[in-house]
Amino acid sequence: MKRSWMMTLAVLAAMSMGLSAQDLQFGALPVPSAAVPQASGPAPVNAAAPAPAAQREWLVLVFMNGVNNLGIWGCLTNNLNQMEAVGSTDKVAILAEYGLLSAGDAQSLQFQQGAKTVYIKRDADTNRVTSPVVYTSNFSDMGNADNLVLFAKRALRLYPAKKLAVIVWNHGAGRLGISFDDVSKNYMRVDDLGRAMGQIAQAAGHKVDLFATDACLMQMASVAYELRNSVNVIVGSEETVPGDGYPYTPILASLTADPGMGPEQLGSVMVDDYLANYNTDATLSALRTAALPAFVRALDNWIDALKADPKAFAAAADPALGSSVSHFGYEDSKDLVDYIDRVDASPAAGSQVKAAGAALKNFIENALLIRYGARPAADDTYTAANGLAIYMPDLRYDSSNYESLSFSGDSEWGDFLLALMQKRLN
Repeated sequence: MKRSWMMTLAVLAAMSMGLSAQDLQFGALPVPSAAVPQASGPAPVNAAAPAPAAQREWLVLVFMNGVNNLGIWGCLTNNLNQMEAVGSTDKVAILAEYGLLSAGDAQSLQFQQGAKTVYIKRDADTNRVTSPVVYTSNFSDMGNADNLVLFAKRALRLYPAKKLAVIVWNHGAGRLGISFDDVSKNYMRVDDLGRAMGQIAQAAGHKVDLFATDACLMQMASVAYELRNSVNVIVGSEETVPGDGYPYTPILASLTADPGMGPEQLGSVMVDDYLANYNTDATLSALRTAALPAFVRALDNWIDALKADPKAFAAAADPALGSSVSHFGYEDSKDLVDYIDRVDASPAAGSQVKAAGAALKNFIENALLIRYGARPAADDTYTAANGLAIYMPDLRYDSSNYESLSFSGDSEWGDFLLALMQKRLN
C-alpha cells in the first residue's frame, strides 16, 4: 500500500460528519498480509531506559505520525519492531516519537493518549514493541512542526552525540508538505519543515547531518533547497513509498556495526538497502545540500540558454514533450534529468543549449547526488527516475504554494514555468 496522503480522506470525511472514534468502523479496509497484529499498538514498558552515554557517535530520531491509515494498518508498529531487531548501543542512540491510531478488538478506531517517545532497545519480539517509554507528551498533533522540534531538543539534551539523523515518517506530498495528521487535520508545509530543521540545527550546534523522509514524493528540488542551510545530506524518494517504508533493520545494523561512518556513507547505505528491499516500483536518492547553490546556478544557465534559442524553447514548451517526461505520484512532479534529456534532442549539435544542459545534468549526477537508484514498476508507471524531481505543471501554476518556497525566489525556475505556459497558450 502506497504512502499517499490521499488514502486518509475516508477518515477525514467521516470525522467531518461528526462521527466519533467509536463510530468509525474499519472492518472493510484492506490489511497488508504481512502487517503486524493491529489490535495492540506499541505498548509502554515500565523498565527505565539506560543512562545516556557521555557522547555517542550518532543520535537517530524518527518522528512517526501514525495518526492515519498507516497506524491503523500496522505499518508504524512494524517499523518500530524492525528498529528493535537492532536496538541502540553505546555508540548509537535510536529514539522514536509516535502518535497512533489503531484498530481495536472490534475493529473500532482507538486514539492514543498523547505522543510517546521510546528509546529503542533490542529485542526478539516481532509482535509487540517493548522499548521503554521515556517521555509522554499531551501535545499529540503530529502534523505540527513545533512538536518535531520539541522531540529533537529533548533527545539532544538526554542523548548527546557527534552526529544527528532525523527521519520524518508518514505520508508525503512533495512540495505540498508532509506528516498529515487525520485528527488535528494539520500537516507540515515545506517552509514549516525548513524552519523546524533550522531550529533543530541550532539546538544541535551544527547542521543536521542527515535528514530523511520515509514518505512519498519528497525528493524534489524545491523541498531540498528549503533545507540547504540546516541539513548536510537529504535522503528521499521521487516516487511513492510502499507502506512498509524503509527497511530499518539492515540500515540500523550497518550503522551500529560502523558508527564512525559519516552522513554521506549513511545516505548511501539507506539508498542501497532500500532498493535491495523492493523488487519493483521504488526510487530513493541521497543528495548533498552544499551543492544546491551551484545547482541553482547551473539550472539558471540552462534556462537562459533555452530562452535565447527559440527552437529549443519551443521544444521545451511543447505539451507533448512535457507529458512524456517521467512523472511520479503527482503529474506535476517530474524527473529533471529526464526533462533535460528530452529537450536536448531538439537543439543542433554544438548549441549553447546542449552545452548548458550537459553541464547541468553532469552536475546533478556527479556533484549534487551522492547515490540514487530506481526499480521501475512492472506496468512501467515511469520510464526514468534519476534522483531529483522538480515542479512542472502543464497549465495551472500553484503560486500560493510554490512561491512560498525559497527555491522560487532564488532560481529562475518559476519564471521559466510561467514562460512555458504562456508559450503553450499562444
